[in-house]
Amino acid sequence: MARRMLVSVPFGVGALALVLSAGCSKKKDDLPALSKTEEVEVPSVPAPPANGPKLGAVAEVTPVMDRPATTGKQLGYLHAGAQVARAEKPYNTDKCPGGWYPVRPRGFVCAGETATLDLKHPTLVAMAQGPKLDQPSPFVYGRLKNEGSLLERDTGKENAVKEVGKLRRRSIVAVVGSWNAMDPEGKMQRLALMPGGQFVKAGDLEPVAGSEFKGVELNDKTGLPVGFVVKRGIRAWQVEKGEADKLDPLEYHQVLSLTGKFRTVGPLKYWGMADGRYARHRDVLIVRKRNAFPDFAQGDQKWIDVSIVTNTLVLYEGKKPVFVTLVSTGRDRLGDPKTSASTAQGTFELGGKHVTAAKFNPKGIEELFDVHDAPWAIELTSGQMLIGAPWHDRFGIENGQGQIQLSPSDALRVWQWADPEVPEGWHGVSVPGEKKVYVVVRK
Repeated sequence: MARRMLVSVPFGVGALALVLSAGCSKKKDDLPALSKTEEVEVPSVPAPPANGPKLGAVAEVTPVMDRPATTGKQLGYLHAGAQVARAEKPYNTDKCPGGWYPVRPRGFVCAGETATLDLKHPTLVAMAQGPKLDQPSPFVYGRLKNEGSLLERDTGKENAVKEVGKLRRRSIVAVVGSWNAMDPEGKMQRLALMPGGQFVKAGDLEPVAGSEFKGVELNDKTGLPVGFVVKRGIRAWQVEKGEADKLDPLEYHQVLSLTGKFRTVGPLKYWGMADGRYARHRDVLIVRKRNAFPDFAQGDQKWIDVSIVTNTLVLYEGKKPVFVTLVSTGRDRLGDPKTSASTAQGTFELGGKHVTAAKFNPKGIEELFDVHDAPWAIELTSGQMLIGAPWHDRFGIENGQGQIQLSPSDALRVWQWADPEVPEGWHGVSVPGEKKVYVVVRK
């Protein structure tokens, strides 16, 4: 199956702010369909040392196989520009003239079409700015101010690009570098490089400032219930002697520490806050303690509880909640996910993890614009994802085509907590870990 090879261009990498100061949607390649025939056994080889020689990825998807053969199981993949520790010598050269190299911490990569041992390879130099794995956004993100061209290097011309598609207005792209080149009309343009090796005109972009909203860590001192303000223009209340009086405003997305007790004034309920004030029930979103648990909620079993009605997410370890936050589920709420922009209900398993949604359809996240390389993607067996959404601040409110969207900080928090771990240098793992992580999506 054809894989997108990233062209090398002579430029230095930089942040979007630097790029901007200077002046048909891409079809994503699926991961290779592998034969179920296993002609080569899985060999037992030690993991290469971390300080050993490196292998570099030069394709958008560089598969990591469980054995030195194309007929094996894909464990995960590397993304262009990534480097991983490898063995000194290849294990064999079966259907891979460059050799199948054991890589750290497991698996085999074929050196050749998608990977190289030459660490001075132009693609590795061009894509040297890898994702920041400890930041809410692994890359800098930009938004198209108007409809724009999706560009690729024109290999038939020197320092030139050609149009290969269109991006809709407000589309979101990650940026890893820049290049000056001639556009199809022969004009010199400052171009922003996307992680997939394609370009957009830098002048077409404006910076995206991701939401700063963060959920709440739960422990012995801070537990459920927790309240969130998801409306604007909301106030706290003083409730005494059967009367309620307005107090100071509460901020949008403010977290409310609740006592769990409430008072009723007329037909309205008011929740008591730890500071002595009250919040009107209809003004805030409350996440309460669960009184019933699924059968698998035992011991330290990790699972994720998502409510479509409240647009909330709670991380559990057994029956212990450890984190709570707001999310955005599909905009059509409880509709049929097969015919509407709704999030599928049920109990699912975590099927894979990706630094960014590099291999997913950029039109499958938002209805009116494309989203390339959404960060911290967790793939569910329902076919949907938990993803970071740096392009909006509507958490606690339905939004999008049905993916479960989190703020960038919360998406990273969930991504780091959920098994399996994505090995250093890898862009994603495509098989579940030894310990299953369940995801319950309910009303």
